Parts: sequence; structure tokens; C-alpha cells
Amino acid sequence: MLENFMIQLIEFEPVLLYDKNMKKFEDITIALLLNDFHNEYSVAVFEGAISAASKLGISVVTFGVGAFESPVQHMGMRNRLFSLVNPDDFDGIYYVSSSLSNYIGLERFVDFATSFSDLPSAHVGIRHDSLLTFGIDNYTGMYDAVNHLITAHGRNKIAYISGTRGVYESEERLKAYKQALIDNNIAYDERYVYDGSFLREDGVSAVKAFLDERKIDIDGLVGANDHMALYAMKALQSRGISVPEQVSIAGFDDLQSARSCTPAMTTVHQSAFGLGSFAMRRLAEGIRDDKIEIRHEQLPAPLAVRQSCGCQAGVVANDAANSEASPDTMSENEQNEREELSSVVNLMTRDMIGNFEIDEIISVLNGHLNFLGIRDFSLSQYVGQGQAEILFDQIGHRGERFPEKQLICGGLARLPRPFYRHVLPLFYRGEDIGFFVSDAESRDVPVLEIIRDHLSSALKGTRLLEAAKRHADHLRTEVDQRTKELADRTIELEKALDVVQETSEKLERLSVLDELTGLYNRRGFMTLAKQQIALKARNNKDLLLVFFDVDGMKMINDTLGHSVGDYALVSFANLLKKAFRCSDVIARIGGDEFVVLAIECSIRDYKKVKSRLDHSITEFNASKHQQFQLSVSAGAAPCDPNTTFTIEQLMEEADAELYKEKKRKKNLK
Repeated sequence: MLENFMIQLIEFEPVLLYDKNMKKFEDITIALLLNDFHNEYSVAVFEGAISAASKLGISVVTFGVGAFESPVQHMGMRNRLFSLVNPDDFDGIYYVSSSLSNYIGLERFVDFATSFSDLPSAHVGIRHDSLLTFGIDNYTGMYDAVNHLITAHGRNKIAYISGTRGVYESEERLKAYKQALIDNNIAYDERYVYDGSFLREDGVSAVKAFLDERKIDIDGLVGANDHMALYAMKALQSRGISVPEQVSIAGFDDLQSARSCTPAMTTVHQSAFGLGSFAMRRLAEGIRDDKIEIRHEQLPAPLAVRQSCGCQAGVVANDAANSEASPDTMSENEQNEREELSSVVNLMTRDMIGNFEIDEIISVLNGHLNFLGIRDFSLSQYVGQGQAEILFDQIGHRGERFPEKQLICGGLARLPRPFYRHVLPLFYRGEDIGFFVSDAESRDVPVLEIIRDHLSSALKGTRLLEAAKRHADHLRTEVDQRTKELADRTIELEKALDVVQETSEKLERLSVLDELTGLYNRRGFMTLAKQQIALKARNNKDLLLVFFDVDGMKMINDTLGHSVGDYALVSFANLLKKAFRCSDVIARIGGDEFVVLAIECSIRDYKKVKSRLDHSITEFNASKHQQFQLSVSAGAAPCDPNTTFTIEQLMEEADAELYKEKKRKKNLK
């Protein structure tokens, strides 16, 4: 695939970074650092890197760390894994630097990377004159996208959503946007630029800023990545603004989601897979030759033209962007396989929920991971002073303690070469628990993030339960020793055992239930909803997802107090339970947000249910001594047996309908 690209080399002074004996590829071990596997770009880079490593016979250990200073909750907890990167175990470090440095800027990230300066390194997605870096031609790609909107479609009021300022990719793309305007005699206006940070929600916020706050007219919009452009397009469409008729849209990345949306998105194509593969090969060659040359190497980024800009389907600006057989795109068979694997993961997490006995957790993992292609895994917990304790591994080291930086008991040297391991952190609400090491195939790695979430909660529950048991055992010992206090202590012991039982039951409830309303929480809803979607085709059932939002909750909380606000939420939850059936999945997923997945329910059925719910709300509001009037907005998204919507897509669809309902209500006032 790389033969299709003209590789640009931007060379700096060659520097010999280390002096070791010559190595063969099969003797090389590389630590690969990237942020979580939910990111399409990072996963594609990772897959390219692993593909190249596999062909060369290189061993790789992947650390699923987090982007520095990310606004995403718990992301910082992932960075505990940096302390487990033992330089003695590795011959080089491969950074997916663009994702890791998104929020701190390039120079601060380079300062961090110097902590591993004794090891040769390669950095993907950035450019710096003191490092071996790899990227794509950000400037030309973005220039072509903006220029296309102007010259091909006559757009001259083009808004731009930038990435994080100070990040190399962001600055290059912004520079290209400005230059394309100037070259076409369009004055640059800073009101048309929104400072984003590569997050999906930046797209929605940008549209609000352009149209509601700055009140500017736009006929084109370009996002510094696909995520922001996609969500901006959805925000425009929810306002009744048509794409591309009124506003032409373009993005940057060419993710699968950009190709499958409606209309399909015009975007700059970067082969994250090709980039990942190329960087791995270059790093390995440098390690083999005992020399890393400081240079920047980049691949071209051609424009893939689709319908969102206004072009007809099938029209392309560059065949390379569209004819390339990209490994980042899954075939239909691979997609079906992924869905089957997801069903297995859902079953496994269901079995793990509420399970707080370590032996039972291990049994669940053993029973399902082999089907997922994970033949070997180990589970370790931190015990302090740089030590970890094996909870389970295939060798039978259970209970043994070892230095954390060994990653596995006995060290990496005991593994047959080449080996591929993935290290994920285990944490729960700010507490480091340990780490999970597995040998999953590359395309299966994202499912490990799901397992990681549930495994972390289960191990936390195990700790709490063990603490309660230790307390009970302590009391039992005291009863045996103090026969004079036998009666009193026996009662106390029974109470302690009751606490153990209550703790176990409470933990089971808390893992899936909303404490306030007694409905499912987000975790419980997503687990059960995914199972229902996986089963719908087999059972030939219609599903309907309904998003509810309680209107005016802020005013209720501010004027009447949070206790009254809680009463309003509980009241609505009870009305939902009366309106829907026991078989439906009903959940509170946010402050005033509720969602229902109705089983065997069509839009026609829903109208009857909604009418019944509205009547119940009217009766509630008419009751005596009410301090507030309960009002809700709703949006529904159907899913018949023949569709392939994910639960996330259904929630987005229902959320869009909810937004329309709120807008309609607002216009009626």
C-alpha cells in the first residue's frame, strides 16, 4: 500500500542516539504508547504498526495510556501506566504523539518524552526538529479542502473549527485555511474560526457560537478533524439547515464514520494505517542499524470528494484517496465478526456485573476470553512499594509478588518471540487498582476497553467485600477468645455478617442501578441495550429507543431546592415505569436525562404509550399541593430487525429528535 505514496523526507542533522550491538529484527522489543482504543485514528495507527511489526518479527507491548491533561474524566488515571515502561525491557519507544499531546502542546510533550531519552523513539502525528517524527502533509491536505469549497462550489463564507492551539497538526491546518482564503481574495475574519480541541462536542459548540452568539452567515464549514465536522453537520441539520445545499461541509481524517454518514463527507484522506506501518518500519531499521536519524517524514494527504460539499456521488478529486484498499476499513465479514464478538463481550460483562468473588471473576474471564482470540492473559493488583501481586495468570503464579515494572511475573523474557501484549490500567473512581495484560489480536483490542471498565468495578467490589469479610473474621476470633462476652459478640458477629451480605447486594445494585430513581444507570442500560440489539435480528423484533429530558430542572433546583428537584426526577421515573412494560429497559443516564429501549415496539405502538404517559403527567400536575409542573420533551428512534444501528447511533438519532421537540416547544412560547 505504501508504494502508492510519495514520501517526503524533511531531514535534520543525523544524530546517533545510542550505541548498542547490532540487532536482528526478531530480537527487537518495542513499547507502543497510545491513548485509549475508542479513537478511530489511534486504532488505525496501532493496527498499521502491529502489521509492520508482525511482518518483521518484532515484539511489541502496547500501553493504553491517556492524552495528557485531557478534559475526559478518568483519562489522567490511565497515565499510571507510564511508570510501568521499564527501559531495560525495550529497545525503542513508539509514540502516537498527536493523540497524547492534544491538550498540552508540542513542547511540553517533548519535555515529557525526554524521560525515556536513553531509548530510540519514533513519534507519529507531530513534527519536531529534535526527534524522529512521522506525519501527513497537513498543510496541502487542508488547503485543497478549503480551496475546493471555494473554487468548485463558490463558497466565500467558510467557517473553520480548529484543533487545539499549539499542536503541530492544528497549526498547519489553520495556516492552510487562512492561505486558501487569501489566495482566493477572501479576507480572513477571526469570527469565522472556532477554537476546538478535536472533541466531537466541539462541532456542536462551534455551530452554536457561529449562529447564535456571533450571528454570522456561513455557506461552508471545515473541521480540523472528522469528528468535529460530523457533529457540526448534525447540529446544522437539527436546525433545519440543509447540507450541502445551504452549507458545504468538509473534514479531515477520512474515518469510517465520515464515509457512512448522510450525506457522505468530503474529507482529507490520511492513511493512519499506512502511517503507523511506515513509522514502525523506520524505527525498527534505526534500532537494527544502531542509528536514529533526526528527520521528519510525511505521507501525502489527498482530498476525498463526496456529497457533503455538493459534488455528486462518485466524483473524486484524487483517486488515491478512494481507490486505496485501506486496511482501516473493515469488510462485511469482519463487521459481522466484530458484532459477534461484541455479543460475547456483552454476555461476559453481564456475567461480571455484581460478581465480587475473585474466583468467579477469573472463571468468567477464562470462559469467554479464549473465544475473543485472547489465549493468554494476566491480572495483577498493586500492593505498594513498587510491587504487584498476581491475581491470575496462565502459568499459575497466583498470589506471588513481583516488581511492577516486570509487567508479568518472571518478566517479558519468559515469553516466546515474537510476542504482542496489551497493557491496560485498572482503576475505579480515582483509585489505582492494578493492570490487565493480554495477547489479543489487533482488531480485537478495542473490546478490551469494555472489559477493562467492568473488570475495574468488579475488582473494587472484591476489595470492599474482602474488607467486610476480614472485619467479620476478626469479630469471630474475638468471640472465640472472649467466652464471657459470647452472647453480645455473637450478636455483633451476626450483624457484621449481615453487613457483608448487604455490602454484596448493594455493590451489585450500584453497579447497574441509579441510586436516586432505582432505574438502570448508564452502565446497566448500555449493557442490556447492546444485548437486545444483538438479539433483535435473531428474534425478528422491532426496537424503539426513546430519549426523555425533564424540562426546566435547573429552575426547579434553583428556586425550590435540590430535594424538590430529586422528587421531580423520582416522580417522572415512576411515571415511566407505569407507562412502559417490565420487559422494556428503562434508565436514567444523566441529571435530567432518561432513556427507554422498548422491546417489540414500533412508532405506532409508541404513540399509544406516549399518549398514556402524557395523560399520567397531566394527572400528576393536577394533584394537590404540587410545587412545580412536570414537563418532558421526547425523541424516538425506531430500529427494525433489518437495520444495523448500534445503540450509540440510536441514542444520537433519538437525541436529534429530542432537540427538534425542544425547539418546537420554544417556538410555541
